[in-house]
Amino acid sequence: MPRTQILRAAFTIALLVAVVSTVLGMAGISGLREAFSSVRLSSLLAALALLGGGILLSSLRLKLITDDLGYSLTFRDSVTTLCVSQLAGTVFFQFAGQLLARGAMFSERGIPPAATIVISGYERLVALAVSVALAACGGIYLFGKLSLDLNAGGVSLIKLAAGTTVAVVGGALFAWGGPFLRAARQLSHVSALKLLRSLAISLAIQLATLGAYVAIERTFAPHIDIWSLAAASCVIMLAASLPISLGGWGLREVSAVVALQAIGMSSAAALLVALMIGLMSISMVGATALVLELSGSRPMVARARNEDAQAPDYGAILDWALPVLAATAVFIQVHLPTNSGHINVNLADPLVMVAAALFVLRHAGKAWPQWRVRGINLFVALATAVIALSFVRGWASFGLTDWAFANKTLGWLVLLCYGMTGALIVRRAAEDGFEMLLATFVAVGAALALLDVTAWVMVASGASWLKGMVGYQITGLSQNPNAFGFALLLALAAGLAMRAGGRIGAPLIAIALVGIWYTGSRAGIGTAIIMLAAGPFVGVSIRRIAASIGGAAVIFAGIAALALLANTIWPAPEAGAGFLGSIVRMAPGSDYVHLRTVIDGFAMFLANPVLGAGLGAFTHRELAATGTPLLIHSSPVWLLAETGLVGFLVFAVAAARIGWLEMRRTGDVAARFLLLSLLAFAAMSMVHELLYQRAMWLLWGAALALPALRQSPEVSGPSAGKDG
Repeated sequence: MPRTQILRAAFTIALLVAVVSTVLGMAGISGLREAFSSVRLSSLLAALALLGGGILLSSLRLKLITDDLGYSLTFRDSVTTLCVSQLAGTVFFQFAGQLLARGAMFSERGIPPAATIVISGYERLVALAVSVALAACGGIYLFGKLSLDLNAGGVSLIKLAAGTTVAVVGGALFAWGGPFLRAARQLSHVSALKLLRSLAISLAIQLATLGAYVAIERTFAPHIDIWSLAAASCVIMLAASLPISLGGWGLREVSAVVALQAIGMSSAAALLVALMIGLMSISMVGATALVLELSGSRPMVARARNEDAQAPDYGAILDWALPVLAATAVFIQVHLPTNSGHINVNLADPLVMVAAALFVLRHAGKAWPQWRVRGINLFVALATAVIALSFVRGWASFGLTDWAFANKTLGWLVLLCYGMTGALIVRRAAEDGFEMLLATFVAVGAALALLDVTAWVMVASGASWLKGMVGYQITGLSQNPNAFGFALLLALAAGLAMRAGGRIGAPLIAIALVGIWYTGSRAGIGTAIIMLAAGPFVGVSIRRIAASIGGAAVIFAGIAALALLANTIWPAPEAGAGFLGSIVRMAPGSDYVHLRTVIDGFAMFLANPVLGAGLGAFTHRELAATGTPLLIHSSPVWLLAETGLVGFLVFAVAAARIGWLEMRRTGDVAARFLLLSLLAFAAMSMVHELLYQRAMWLLWGAALALPALRQSPEVSGPSAGKDG
């Protein structure tokens, strides 16, 4: 069994064990038995009928979407494919398992793998849109009934909602809004109706599942009004659809216990609702597949695409939409609660996995992808080998650790997905695609920085109710001030590198500079100064740099004036305090801990100079010694300590070679960005571990996919930016 599947299974089993043990501890076996005794046969039959109806509606949606792309699929084939793919989604992660099964089924019907990705992605997107909308309505209804406690996480929820909103609005105003509106105007009346039809069918599917939930819930809790049950069920359905467990198991049970308990249902009944829905769903899918098999299978007939079918170019839509969505979502880190703590989830991860699959399919069976710098494919292969060998070395030395396997080994594969996602938009639209990706990233980063700085100023003015929204150091939605500071440094590099005259001008760059200051990251602030000083040497206009610095000065002057006004109107000791930021408010001992990890990490390298001590060695040692996991706060030292001189040189030589070649192309947008971002990484990573920052790989993948304006013997030819 693949290691990824083992990890997913372990996560699912851990969630199930945690929630079942918790409920048993609260209600006991007798409580479960008593709750189960209230189940009525009529409710079970009604739920089964509704779930069966949902399967038929899902099959209809799959058939119609396939027809929209110009491929013929019978309803029987659609039902068979849906059932097989849903069963596969229970064994693997939902979307990955479905893609594998559908790819095999569709290939027998003349539907190529790329079309399978587009069909499944389109289907999931419309389903997700409806699910999120229903969950939002359910959440609003429940919060209206239960009240939102600002002192118990309510402010964090407000910040997540506000941050996501300003991120989308910022990206729309300064990057993709205009092209999106133009494309929407060009969308044919027929295509718009087809999209609305898919949304309507998805709504009917969700309502059928919702009806099944409510039918079971009413047997356990007839005293709870039906609207509260429906609202809580919408939240459960969204949680179960998240692609981080096997078929939604575990997440469905945890969310059911939390949501249904909140409206007055017992924990035992809530757990039984989730288990029964899960079992009935998979039973109906399996029974449908069995009936189709027993009724006799018809010969598979390959069906060519109907070229006369009028359909949008979904491939082009995904090539644009997935990278732009990833550039927005990469800023959003969400902490999902579990029994043992929380899981840190980046909302861009599912997007880049789909985009990477598209990228791979475009090159499968063809030449290797070409880049503006030769040897990138070799670097990826060597770096992957280094990570894999270091993982094996660590496993052999001190055993398997989740941090080494999930965070670093699988995490490296996720970073490659980010790189391929960035390359996707450039393969489609060359420099225009690259500029849109950079513009989106700058606009989103500036919008989140502006939100946090505004909240900070309000807190400093006496708005104490917002203290849960910002701390001494702003973090955006990244959950960490240094990570957010580095993201803003990347936004600074992107803004300075872009062509003059676009929508991304000095004001947004100035906001990014102010945001970097308010993160309180001394490494980030120092790196920003270095980048501004180096700008003219890599081709950035001095006028652009001066305007950005001047804009930041104006913002700080406005904040200072507001401080004087606040002290005049509200002469309280805390009012007006902290307007200049939090750079001096570092946690006691923070510098010592950082320095100790670097010294100890370098000592680990000296003890294992060639191949290193293995992935996770430092964290494993700290956890065994102190009970607290601790990372090496330096990317170079971490590479030396855990991958040795061999691993360090693989990354260092690649970075140096890219920097050396790009210095000869400073008139190129990609060259300016690569040089500034490499400088930002080199400077800040000396005191922080930044190699696994997702946004960096997203933007690097796009920059390296763009053909160079001035070619050199070391650079790929004119086809460098096209599919090989």
